[in-house]
Amino acid sequence: MDYENGEIIAPKSTTLWDRLTPRQKKYVFTCVLVFLIAIATAAIIVYAYSESAQERREKRRKEQRIENYAPDIIIPSMDFTVLNLTETSLSVKWDLVIRLPSDLPGYYMCLKGDLQTFILYKGVTIANSSLDSYNLIPNWPQLLNTSSVIASEGDMDSVVVKDIMDDIKERRDMRFGSRLLLPDCRSGRKMNYTCDETAVRFEPGSQRKATAFENAAPICHYIHT
Repeated sequence: MDYENGEIIAPKSTTLWDRLTPRQKKYVFTCVLVFLIAIATAAIIVYAYSESAQERREKRRKEQRIENYAPDIIIPSMDFTVLNLTETSLSVKWDLVIRLPSDLPGYYMCLKGDLQTFILYKGVTIANSSLDSYNLIPNWPQLLNTSSVIASEGDMDSVVVKDIMDDIKERRDMRFGSRLLLPDCRSGRKMNYTCDETAVRFEPGSQRKATAFENAAPICHYIHT
């Protein structure tokens, strides 16, 4: 400590801040303030971008859910008639009634177009229909009848045909799945529906005519491709 006239004089501060002039201190303060404002602005921008990206992701997920979704279709009744059955070929007539939900026509499925159906036995397509034209009413549940659906004739796997013959002759019933192709108005492609397996029972004394006998109507689920 220094003494002057018998009084104790405190030592002068030697810190960098104390050695700065008022003008320099003002400049430093301004720089710190600008730096803090820049940091805050950057944080706000990052937060806003993160929120925007999250919103875009949510929107995309919602669009994908809509894209991958379509309401189920129900098959309330069907009739199955064997026209010709040999050890190597099969020809059938399949009358099918399809119930469309109210929210399918007009958005997912075109109001006018063609419908095609397929019969699958143990995973093998044994029949397919020609294209059936239809006209629908928007926002209204409707029934589509696809009559005279004829199986494609020709050589088939002999094991498959033998299994079908055994079902008809011994079991008196036949279990099979089905598939539907509808026009997709969202993409211009086709909507692929796969239906639950169902069973038809042949009439007593007949190896030709059969109708669905299980209580639950098959439900067809949209398969996104």
